[in-house]
Amino acid sequence: MRTKVAAYLLAADLLCAATTSCSIFRKNPASAPAKTVRTTRTTTAIKNKKTDKTLPETVKVKRTEKPASPVHKKSEAEILADSLVAYSKSYLGVKYKYAGSSPSGFDCSGFVVFVYSHFGIFVPRTSSSQYMSSEHINVSDIRPGDLAFFNGRHAGGKDVGHVAIITEVLGDGKYRMIHSTIQKGVMIDNFPEGSYYPPRLVGYGRVIPEK
Repeated sequence: MRTKVAAYLLAADLLCAATTSCSIFRKNPASAPAKTVRTTRTTTAIKNKKTDKTLPETVKVKRTEKPASPVHKKSEAEILADSLVAYSKSYLGVKYKYAGSSPSGFDCSGFVVFVYSHFGIFVPRTSSSQYMSSEHINVSDIRPGDLAFFNGRHAGGKDVGHVAIITEVLGDGKYRMIHSTIQKGVMIDNFPEGSYYPPRLVGYGRVIPEK
């Protein structure tokens, strides 16, 4: 029995010697190529991640533009006023005519009656009655289509003798107005420019109905 075991061990030693060293065979890198390749790839990937400076970096962009302002939706009254103002400007240059209320000639209140009646809005015939029947408003509340009232020839009183339609509000008590004047007929003036109308201002009125 011992002789067979000894013979078996001897044969194993001879076989191992014939194929070089058994310990070298077990440590040969070729015996585990897959493991070596995975290790190499992983190491390379880590190295690239740490040292590669050519990779693009995320850039944070700050928004500097202001948000868009909400669009103002005009009311029916404002749309009507815009149409009324545009219509009144189509009569620029028409001559002044005492008690006139047609394109052949206007006085100040006759011009207002003519323009407003085109849009189905009734106003009294005289400037003083137009002031009395209108809704009185402050200068800070005026808008296109409203009326500005003034004294006649004598400044400083409360009697209304002249009327104009406001065409554009400029702010800080400034505005443009269209009216029929004795000297130049239907024209546009800037208020408070000049020396005639500012001291004669009585107030403001609104006749366009709110809708």
